[in-house]
Amino acid sequence: MAIINLKNEHVKPFALGITGLFFCLAGFYFIPVGMPHKIALPLIALAFAALWLCPWQMCLALFCSAAGDFMGSAGSFVGQMGFFALAHVWMIWFFVVRYFEKVERDRRLSGKAKGYTAMILLCAGVLLIVAFTRVAPSAPAGIVRIGVSVYAVIICAMLVLALLQRSSLYALGAVLFVFSDFILAWNMFVGKIPHAGLLIMIPYFIGQWLLFIRSTPFRVGPEMRLMRF
Repeated sequence: MAIINLKNEHVKPFALGITGLFFCLAGFYFIPVGMPHKIALPLIALAFAALWLCPWQMCLALFCSAAGDFMGSAGSFVGQMGFFALAHVWMIWFFVVRYFEKVERDRRLSGKAKGYTAMILLCAGVLLIVAFTRVAPSAPAGIVRIGVSVYAVIICAMLVLALLQRSSLYALGAVLFVFSDFILAWNMFVGKIPHAGLLIMIPYFIGQWLLFIRSTPFRVGPEMRLMRF
């Protein structure tokens, strides 16, 4: 349930309008204009729209993401990482509640379902192994290295829960978010990646919008359930 009530007939135009504004602001980020903290503008727009459109956990996640963007643009990597970790905690909360309310009650524990779950856990395990063997050891010792390790666990938990929602939009949004963060961390601590800025920001913006739009009452179209399990 959204924090502020919105009539059903206003959901579609509001969702489409904020989507247009979001992508305009995201495009503005790539224009070389000297405006401080402009990276945070797209998520600020989504966060305020979420007050009327999204469950409160997702709303808080978007506000924390906007704060993370702001801290990153201010040069505080620890602050950026901390706010994004908090954003993922709110998403985890949202996905856990949604899973037991809408997914688990009609989930069939078939072989396909078990195989899909095992595949998700395997992928998350591989990501954690890479994070703990390549990324975290390359980060500066101390609070940054500890923060990177904790963040890796939190974002992998978010990814697993998003993939268990039987929603292609939640799954794709989470995968793009994780991909963006992985490229950012690798480029910062392990080795430079060509066109890292684009590889970080384009998946990040699209991933955040997918997570936002799927959590609203507005449906962009008939959505395929992953694996039909």
